[in-house]
Amino acid sequence: MASNIYILAQKCKEHNESKIKIEKIKAPYRNFVLTDYTISGGIKEYEKKLLLLRDSISDKYPAISLSLQEHIDKYNNDPIIHLSAIETITDCIIALEAPNIGGYKKVFISYASEDEKIVRRFINDILIVACGLSPDDIFCTINHSDIRTGDEFRNAIVKNMKLSDFIICLISDNYQESEVCGNELGAAWAMEDKRVLPFKFPNVSFKQLGFLNIVKQVADITDIEKLTELYQELANFYNLPQNWLNFNRTIKNFIDFVNCK
Repeated sequence: MASNIYILAQKCKEHNESKIKIEKIKAPYRNFVLTDYTISGGIKEYEKKLLLLRDSISDKYPAISLSLQEHIDKYNNDPIIHLSAIETITDCIIALEAPNIGGYKKVFISYASEDEKIVRRFINDILIVACGLSPDDIFCTINHSDIRTGDEFRNAIVKNMKLSDFIICLISDNYQESEVCGNELGAAWAMEDKRVLPFKFPNVSFKQLGFLNIVKQVADITDIEKLTELYQELANFYNLPQNWLNFNRTIKNFIDFVNCK
């Protein structure tokens, strides 16, 4: 079932596509031709819909809500730029809230239960808010609804690993001491056609990582360059709308949170 946020975002998108008209005007000036634009088609009505959308996402996606408000406030300064940014943000919200029709998880998270606070922030800040995935696209046992009552735990883990496109392993000291996590990591590398992405916690040295360090597959969870690569890979793989302003703000907040732990 589509969420209220998804419905509001779709209404904003439909209004923009069906009622907002942009006309390019060229005016000769001395030896130059100046280009300007006129915008018509119910801007005030569009703003009302956008403000409802902003309010609906304020708790769930605070960074996106602030970005949307910023472009609404600055619209009159440069309508074309801010109208384009608002359209991108709306597409991002639609992607985040789109119902999961396929029923499978796109990303599997392997983690140690002792690291739940950081893992929750990674899922929400990086995968959902920054990258634009839907919560329904992510399998993680933090979300107990991902394993139905009566499911055999190991079978559910293996099944969802096989169904996922990406397997992200969040490696900490706790992870390395866990037999279950070690089995998940081994199973991930043994699966064909899976993109396995190990991220280590800052307090874990590369020397502690054994064969992963040798093949140079591991990235630090606070490495901006590697998080950016993850964002680009997911966006390209799933054709997600990109919002670099929102991404940069969100990963900064996440890195600050991790470094304070």
